[in-house]
Amino acid sequence: MNNPDRIKPIILGTMTMIILSVIPILSLINIFCCAGIVLGGVVGVASYNKQLKSTNVKLLYKDGVIIGILCGILSAVVVTGVNLLTQMYSKVNPFIEIKSLLESFTNIIPEISNEIDRLAEEYNIYGYSPTLTIFMALTHIILYPLFGILGGILMVTILNKKNKNV
Repeated sequence: MNNPDRIKPIILGTMTMIILSVIPILSLINIFCCAGIVLGGVVGVASYNKQLKSTNVKLLYKDGVIIGILCGILSAVVVTGVNLLTQMYSKVNPFIEIKSLLESFTNIIPEISNEIDRLAEEYNIYGYSPTLTIFMALTHIILYPLFGILGGILMVTILNKKNKNV
């Protein structure tokens, strides 16, 4: 069986996820259940389905899972790197800004205030926060593939139902 190459769909899906996660205004779409990440899986599977139309190969759920998970892993690594670079080249310590913003709205619990101060000091020493970077990397490496798989499976389901009705 001669399956089409998945590289191009994975790159398209990954680029969709990255763009919808890194660009400030566009990244707001991820507030809605990581919709930008799901959309990346959808784009990857839709692109793969276009390649399959020239063959007699049926689009399978495993294709959606594979494309979604690979798009998610690749984009998680890139987005974490971009966030790290943004931290390193930012001239403003975000933790000081967060603390002043929280203090203007409410009284901060001493434990939280101490933790914010510790992160702010970490940021001052290294120019970025290793703790925040590790937390973001772990969060991204878990959530991006999961929501990528969700988008891939969703698109396979839609396309298979559409093809049955035709």
